[in-house]
Order: sequence, then C-alpha cells, then structure tokens
Amino acid sequence: MTNRLLRTCMSLALCLIATGVAFAGQATYRIVAYMDKYDQPAGLVEGSQGLFYGIAGAYTTVGFSVTPQGSMTILASFPSGYNVQSLFAAGSNGRLYSTVEQGARPGTMFSVDSAPGKELYPPQTLVPRLTQGLPDGTFLATASADAGLWSLAKADLTGTVTSLAQFPSNGRLLGAAIYASDGNYYGNAGVTTASTGYIFRVTPSGSLTNIYSFPAGTFIGYNAPLLQADDGNLYGAAPSGGANASGIIYELTLDGQYTLLYTFPKDNNGGPTSLIEGSDGNLYGATLGNFGAGGHGQFFRITKTGQYTLLYALSNPTHDGACQCDMVLGSDGIIYGTAQGAGRTGAGAVFALDAGMPKPRPWAKKFGPQSGPAGTRVRIWGSNLLSPSVQFNGVPAAEVAGSGPNYVWATVPAGATTGPITVTTPGGSNATQANFTVQ
Repeated sequence: MTNRLLRTCMSLALCLIATGVAFAGQATYRIVAYMDKYDQPAGLVEGSQGLFYGIAGAYTTVGFSVTPQGSMTILASFPSGYNVQSLFAAGSNGRLYSTVEQGARPGTMFSVDSAPGKELYPPQTLVPRLTQGLPDGTFLATASADAGLWSLAKADLTGTVTSLAQFPSNGRLLGAAIYASDGNYYGNAGVTTASTGYIFRVTPSGSLTNIYSFPAGTFIGYNAPLLQADDGNLYGAAPSGGANASGIIYELTLDGQYTLLYTFPKDNNGGPTSLIEGSDGNLYGATLGNFGAGGHGQFFRITKTGQYTLLYALSNPTHDGACQCDMVLGSDGIIYGTAQGAGRTGAGAVFALDAGMPKPRPWAKKFGPQSGPAGTRVRIWGSNLLSPSVQFNGVPAAEVAGSGPNYVWATVPAGATTGPITVTTPGGSNATQANFTVQ
C-alpha cells in the first residue's frame, strides 16, 4: 500500500503496540480478523448492514470485505508497484470507490461491490483521495497533481475528477475534507516550508479561506481527523500539538471560533490519529502512543465539554493490533476499525470496540429532486442510512433501495402528499427539514 496511506508510523518501532487492557469496564476490545497474508489494513466503511469494506497491502494491494464475525473476501487485487491512494467511499449507485496509481502514472479510480471483481475508470491527471459522498451523488476528494500541487476536488461515478480550489504551491492537504451543513467544504491543510497547519473553508464557487491557524509543529507526521458533529461544530485532533507536544482535541465553529477541549499529558501514550462521533453524542478516538519509549496506544472517549475517559489501552507488543487506527461507527453501535503494524504476524488486524453505545440514529439531510409525481425516484442523502424504510409524508415509499451509509433511493408512492420524507432504520427515525412537493 502507498506510503501516503500507511503514513509515517509503519517505519517506526513505536507502532508495535498491541493487545488491550480494559479500564473500569469502559469498553471491550476484540480482534475481528488478522490480515496475515494481506498486509497492513487502512480504514473501513460499512457498505451494507454488517458488511465492511477496506483496503490493505504493503506489497500486493487488495480491497476486501469483512463481517463482524471475521469472514473476509478479497474483492480486488493489484500487483506490486500499484498504490491505493484512498479508503473506500460508498457511492450512490451501491458500489464502493477508491483510487489506485502505479508509480508516477496518473491515478485511476476503481470500484467494487460485494462480489469479487473490480471496475476501472479512465486515468486522471488529478489523483483523488476520496473522502465523502456528496448530496449530488459525486464524491468530495483531496487531490494532487504531478507538479505537487494540491486541490480540493470532486469526482463522479465515472472516475472524472474536477478541481474545486487549488492550494498554494507550498501547501499540502493533511487529511480528509468534509462537506458541512452550511454548504461549504472544510479540511486541514499545511504549509510545507514552515510545518504549520490551518483549517480551511472552500465555498461551492471555489473561494479558499484560512479560518484558523495552528502553531508550528501541531500536525507533524500524521493525517489529522476533522468532523462536523450533530451540534454543527467542527471537531478535530492534532497528533503533535499542545503544550506537551503529545496532541490535542479541539472544537471550532464554522466561523472560526476555537476552543481547546483537551491536551494530552506529557507521557508516551498520546498522539491522537483518529476521531469520530458516537451515537451517544460523545467523541471517540485512538492514540498512537510510543511503545518504543514505554508507552501504549489508547482508545478514548471525550465529551464535547472536554471530559476525557480512557476506554482501553493497547499494551502488548506481540498480539492484537496497533493504533495507527482508523475507526468507523457500525450500524450496531459498535466501533470497528483497522490497526496496523502488529498482530500475530505483524500484518495488522481488523478490530471491534464495544463502548455500550446505542445503534446510531439516521439523519436524512438532503434529497433530490425536490418535487415530482408518483413514480419519481428520489435520492436521499445523509448519514447512518443502512437498512432503511422510507415514507413520503407518512405514506410508505413504493420502492426503497439502500446504497451505503449515505444514500437511499426511494420511489414516490401513489397517494403521497406534499410533506417531509422520513427515513427509519434499526437506530430510529428522522424526517427531512424540507418538504417534498408531490405534483
């Protein structure tokens, strides 16, 4: 797998932190599957209920699916020299997308579904790292060109990549970008000549603004997670920031008002590299730690007011995974993820962390078209949309097709009237703020 995806940690002894020790019964940790032959996993997405998709491979790169019970299927493989550039992102057509490139050749998007086999798309000059499905059915991506210039970009389901905004020549994107509730795009960027980082905003028209700058050294070495929580604010982690250079968790409003939530202690257990929002409204994350100096990685929970709880510590260097971890909240309320650099053969593992959370509630945020007669097929976009049923102003949809965690397709039924669209999953129900107009 590409060095960009494996990040700095793969070459360091400090990555060798493994089987966990629970604290005060806060969480249970188990290995779902060891990677063994297919080396070094990096990130999961739940494509359908109970079926996760991921990328792995330091030599032969593969795309795979895995169940919570550990049943693994190799869906696509690429020979030595091919580097996968992004984690899978679920498309509105039911397929999972990523990008691969061979050496300095242009990047090529590819897709898979639940059966082995892949579909390749035309090579692109801009090499996209897909980050999120968007309301219009395209993907948001960070992208780089041969000249080293970075862009925020969109990619469609045919593999075509279009730049939204180009960053300065000394800039680099540090992690995934997100589409926020105000219709703008946000992410982490850095200035290579000064080791500084900042949070940017890009408008749909391509206007780029720095909304908050961090001190030098805050984002050394690793990607920096950023998310928008259900309160509308941005939350992020910086792996080497803070007074102790051990990392921080912070909050940032969309207009750039910054709040420091937590500074990791001056020990060898910090270095946050993953952060997600749980179904209980709290934030969950993982630290890399420094095993080589006697430390260990940690799974943690932090409230939006900054109360930190250690959930699980990874302390044995020979067994069950290492955090450089990527995490995702499953539709069953359990956190799933990938851990690199250890496991029984050093190839990494897929894990599950149960912190006692409920199943996540669906969020139906946008839809299109906005109106139409009975028989119209409507694309609903949001989050936690697996295993859905749909109603148009209380009338069950004529047909419903789920497409990953972010999309549902529903057909307007006969007898429907103008009103909100309600999506129901095993985690609850949610209605759109806007009304669908029945013509």
